[in-house]
Amino acid sequence: MLFSLNSLINLSYANERIVVAGDALTEIVFDLGAGEDIVGVDGSSRYPKQVNQLPQIGNVKLLNIEAVLSLTPSLVISFDDAEIANVLKKISQAKVEVLTLKRVPSTVELLYENINKIAAKLDRAKEGQKLIKRIQNDLSLIQNRTATRRQKTKVLCLMNMEGNIFIAGKNTAIDALITIAGGENLATHNSVRTYTSESLIAMNPEVIILTNHSIEELGGFDKINTIPGITETDAYKNHGIVIIDDSYLFAIGPRVVEVVFKLFNGFYPE
Repeated sequence: MLFSLNSLINLSYANERIVVAGDALTEIVFDLGAGEDIVGVDGSSRYPKQVNQLPQIGNVKLLNIEAVLSLTPSLVISFDDAEIANVLKKISQAKVEVLTLKRVPSTVELLYENINKIAAKLDRAKEGQKLIKRIQNDLSLIQNRTATRRQKTKVLCLMNMEGNIFIAGKNTAIDALITIAGGENLATHNSVRTYTSESLIAMNPEVIILTNHSIEELGGFDKINTIPGITETDAYKNHGIVIIDDSYLFAIGPRVVEVVFKLFNGFYPE
């Protein structure tokens, strides 16, 4: 009888059908060992590579309710962004369990909170604690190295050119990552804002962060000199340009250690 009960329990977990909206959340589910239960993801979810074979359910801020429900999910995990609140409500009304999680403020502490909540929902609390401990241990290595820096490198993150310079300010994932990596974000405004070339020159960052998408829009790395004002900055003159994947800009996920190490090495090259 005990064997039969365990079999039923294992079968119930095996039949879990999860749809995820939010790249960081998708990565958490995979790192908890439940990636095989994911049956659909949003367009921002590109890691690990297995997700590229999964059905798409729209953009994280513009979910396709028909696409979601067509996958007959038992659980939908999403960020609680206001733009999709109505869609998530309709999914819940369709008798599908919905777990919503905070995306902002983008901090490591919020990452740990989201890991714990997802782990609890998937009955993987031990795996959640192991994941958090691993991230904490790896980040402590960076924290020990940044603690010895008397002066912080001055940084700006430019994104989504399209004829304008967009700079990421406070309360963004990249601002938190810059801080963790031991840098100082020169942009003090909230969220993302356009800046003029004159402002970029005046702030004169020592390091400029660009995204893969921005490089593609420019037509390649050799075209970064076409960004108005960039050639007048110390970052450009001293080859202080760091390229990161766009996925890091939306929310802090389990790969936080990977990007923080890359930023730290860009801020303080040896």
